[in-house]
Amino acid sequence: MAGRETDVPRSWSLRSRWAAIGAAVAVGLGGGVVHFVGAAPGPTSSFVSITPVRILDTRDPTNVGLSGPFVSAASQDLHVTGTIATTNGSQIVVPDAATGVSLNVTAVQASANGFVAVRPADAPGVPLTSNLNVLAGEIVPNAVTVQLPTSGVDAGTIEITFDAYGTTGPTTDILIDIVGYYVAGGAGPPGARGLSAWDVIPSGQTITGNATLDGHASDVSDWAFSVALPGRAPVPLADNTVNFASDGAAIDDDTTCTGTAAAPTAPPGKVCLYRTAISSNTVNLEGLALLHVAGSGFRIYWAANAAGDTYVHVSWAYTAL
Repeated sequence: MAGRETDVPRSWSLRSRWAAIGAAVAVGLGGGVVHFVGAAPGPTSSFVSITPVRILDTRDPTNVGLSGPFVSAASQDLHVTGTIATTNGSQIVVPDAATGVSLNVTAVQASANGFVAVRPADAPGVPLTSNLNVLAGEIVPNAVTVQLPTSGVDAGTIEITFDAYGTTGPTTDILIDIVGYYVAGGAGPPGARGLSAWDVIPSGQTITGNATLDGHASDVSDWAFSVALPGRAPVPLADNTVNFASDGAAIDDDTTCTGTAAAPTAPPGKVCLYRTAISSNTVNLEGLALLHVAGSGFRIYWAANAAGDTYVHVSWAYTAL
């Protein structure tokens, strides 16, 4: 699931023109393994979450990973394993043996409507499916999981394409953050199946996930983004049951949230949020309840006390009553 803010009260003054925002959510239920679908059948793999790292930013003067912008409909390959360029310098983010990557992909102010496709670099032909549907002049993020080739000249490489629906020439900048990767091998005995939109979270069951939003602001702003929880029946949440763990970084610290960012937990009836990364100019970090018509979720809210890059990365857990 991926959450984008659509119903923030006007009093929060959330800017409508976001400059480089990416939001992603991954929900898991118990242990288990993942099977990829891509250019060729992939191996059974297990997931390793990491603090998000930006490996592609085609905006001038950054131009990390690849020079931009992307031009319709020319594909470009990006190597993501081993030592690669990042906005924090060259480093190893994903090991050479990785079988897939979990990404936040953001298209920034395309000059025309179109789509962005991200797929294994050894995929044949032209891309026929979309990971992001892009609107001209907008900032469009989405979560993307893509298989990695593990041998040959394309090993550890993904292909990225911006296509303005068959029109050559339009452009867009693209940002990519790696939020995790997959390695070959099982993760222990299989857990319960994942929840669909039509399931109700069983009593006592804990679900976990992570959420990321990264904003580049030229002024002091208030920010928020929403994360949906599965469950056909609305989950009974209140603001005082959606709290950050007690680490002094939030205004709603909750001592009953005793897990960690790497292993989030929550007592029954609560959503516990665990900070994994936060910009130095971020203040008033808070979790709030958010009810939807056919489900429920929560909102993460914060403010920037100085101009510049603002971001929040969290892991979370919810245990059903």
